[in-house]
Amino acid sequence: MYEMKNIRTIIIMLCAITLQAQNFTGTWNTSFGDVKLIHEGQIVYGDYSSIGIIDAIQTGYNINGKFTNNGKVGEFYFKLASDNKSFTGEWKWQGDTKNQGNWTGTLKSDSFPDLKMDKWTGQYEFNAYPGVFTKKLNLQQKGFNLSGKFDDGKSFIAKLDTDLKTVGYGSFYNGNTQYNLYKSYIKTENNENITVWYGQIGKTNTSEKIKFSAKFLKPMSTAEFKSISDSNTASTNILQGSGSSTNISTSVSTTTSTKKIRYRLTLDKIYASIVDDGPGDDTYELFGIAWCRAYDNDGKQLTPFDVTYSDNYGRFWEIPAKDYVNLGQRQYNELYEIKKQITFDFPVNNPNNIEEVLKNSKIELTVELKDVDNLSSYDILGKERVTIPLNEANIKRIPNANFKNHLKNDWTKGVFTVKHGSGGIIYVFYYIEKI
Repeated sequence: MYEMKNIRTIIIMLCAITLQAQNFTGTWNTSFGDVKLIHEGQIVYGDYSSIGIIDAIQTGYNINGKFTNNGKVGEFYFKLASDNKSFTGEWKWQGDTKNQGNWTGTLKSDSFPDLKMDKWTGQYEFNAYPGVFTKKLNLQQKGFNLSGKFDDGKSFIAKLDTDLKTVGYGSFYNGNTQYNLYKSYIKTENNENITVWYGQIGKTNTSEKIKFSAKFLKPMSTAEFKSISDSNTASTNILQGSGSSTNISTSVSTTTSTKKIRYRLTLDKIYASIVDDGPGDDTYELFGIAWCRAYDNDGKQLTPFDVTYSDNYGRFWEIPAKDYVNLGQRQYNELYEIKKQITFDFPVNNPNNIEEVLKNSKIELTVELKDVDNLSSYDILGKERVTIPLNEANIKRIPNANFKNHLKNDWTKGVFTVKHGSGGIIYVFYYIEKI
């Protein structure tokens, strides 16, 4: 028995080593030209030929992500062979329901590639004016994500829109003050660099905004940033993607920590208790969207561990309008099952004050539901948000067998209501577990 336990332990260790060894870094000869990739942790990013970028997340042997092609955006997945020397995969244009074809590749060189499509990478003079502060910013583009550090050591994170010319959002600290970066734009550029970009920033939890500009000072190679990151510690993240499984990502986190705690939220099911859908109809032709974001003890947004977002706001689930489901009194005894999970690692910078960390770290879930209305267009049923601190986040799943009894009694945890019209009520069920 002891020997069998040792054998199982060795097998588990070998499997873990094999999984960790998966690496897409290098130059690949693919069905659609050379692709240069850099694999960092679970993030994979790089150049798609000389016409776009790659931005993806690793799950096991696969990466799922987005690519750009002269302004168009597509989605893909690659599955790496066990020898790390070839991959198979498929691709489609963003918004398509079916894959367009295969995308395969063989390794041309495993050397760390020199990227050409990361035009935002470099050192900038970041000037918040009039007279607020001026600092040097070392900035690196990783797919759609921008990450970097100011010369005072403060981290900077932001996210590009899919046009690669607009910064959708971001955040950073100046001293102890956190700033949000609002949509900002390129002012001038050349073939190799963004030479000036500008926009507005504002302190968190205030409506006041001030202007800023960032002027290009000098280039910095990906290898330089890698050496800085390896020695200083920063983690970035996010974005895109989805291939055949269709998920996409977005967004964001940089943190150093000695320990992490992992929580998983499951968007479980939807139940329409009462329908308010106008004369002659007692069902909802339901479609909708859910966003989920998480924030650490310092208020920084975290990157999901296991999914990629499909917009800048943390969208992780959707029923498209064309795929609506009938939900209402005609299906009174039925639930619409979702079972969509999203997982976050919360850093614990101070293990001696875990209660404070749990109190300040939180998960935020937002659900918007709509109805296909043939008499007009689309009817917005409602949009609701629930925010759960981690110290209140051990929420059990409500079983299908007795969910109605739960609604009659205590439904403050694990379910919230979307109210529509004068009497429509839809229940949204979720649960959160520490794993």
